[in-house]
Amino acid sequence: MKKSISSFVLISSMAMVPATQAEAGRPHLYQQRLEVGRALLEVRSANVAEVLPYYTDDIEYHDPIVDIHGIQEMTAFLYRLLGASPDLVTIVEDETLVGDIYSATWVMNGQFFGVPYKAKGISIFKFEPGSARVYYQRDYYSEGDIMATIPGLDQAILGFRTYYRCAVDPAFDCPFDGFPSGSAIGFQAPDNPRALLGRDNRLRSPEQLRRAQLAVGRQLVALDAESWPSVLPYLASSYEYHDPIVDIYGPASMAEFLSRLFAGSSDLYTTIEDETLVDGVYMATWTMAGMFNGAPFSAPGMSIVKFVDGTLQAYYSRDYYTEGDIMTGVPELADAVQGFRVYYRCAVDPTFDCPF
Repeated sequence: MKKSISSFVLISSMAMVPATQAEAGRPHLYQQRLEVGRALLEVRSANVAEVLPYYTDDIEYHDPIVDIHGIQEMTAFLYRLLGASPDLVTIVEDETLVGDIYSATWVMNGQFFGVPYKAKGISIFKFEPGSARVYYQRDYYSEGDIMATIPGLDQAILGFRTYYRCAVDPAFDCPFDGFPSGSAIGFQAPDNPRALLGRDNRLRSPEQLRRAQLAVGRQLVALDAESWPSVLPYLASSYEYHDPIVDIYGPASMAEFLSRLFAGSSDLYTTIEDETLVDGVYMATWTMAGMFNGAPFSAPGMSIVKFVDGTLQAYYSRDYYTEGDIMTGVPELADAVQGFRVYYRCAVDPTFDCPF
């Protein structure tokens, strides 16, 4: 149950996201923006009307399937979405607020027309200058998490995820023949075991540390076939990585994962767009482009990187994107993705001319 903005002062002492020096001069606005971001992410079917005033009239919203422009479309979209998922519950996890940009990771549980699902995601909100009203929102999640619960689509997403893990996941017992091992594609663990322990850098000033963490965060997110080995010294010994399909634990496993990934996608590149960094938590939006199965693709996404306190050692990172953007380039899978997207847009998108 969401609280109103006016009631936020009652819990402001519990806020877990510290203000930067710039926000410290406007604590009331900073706290309002935190509460607005949480309210919009945690909206339930019963309180749609309460959160609509937090959007500007020209609100722009995007997710992996839907694009919304204007408050009338946004109003219709929210009522349709939450009408199809009346028991939807979203729990905010990590969050940052820097200047006019709020970002947060979350876990969503619910049912879509009676079919239960669970999805992890991340969102970015942009506020009007000097205001607590949002003019831009983008949500990132994997539509595969929902497709996997729908008979007829579940096999398509399972097949793609299996194929992908066979190609890149060093911990996966691939059921297919013909996929190379890490050694077969040239991966070798470093001779010096300390090479993967990360860098401490505790003697840096706060500003030096912030700039350095920004640089490492960008480096981790915007990896390519030539640069990926250079990031390995910044991975803590407890490092873990997640994306919609793969879970990697330890810097050595991450090195093999990256070696496999770029051996099969040497032209893959990522362009960073918006980014924030608060207390060692880096978040960035990006667009990834390359080839998969001989077909070009372009996929938007967002990432979070967490650093060991006071250091350049990354101990956690997660990439959020939807497999559907890549699957549409595979002829055997494209129809399943397009079918799901039509079904979803028919249910929630007020701008879509549903063929059914």
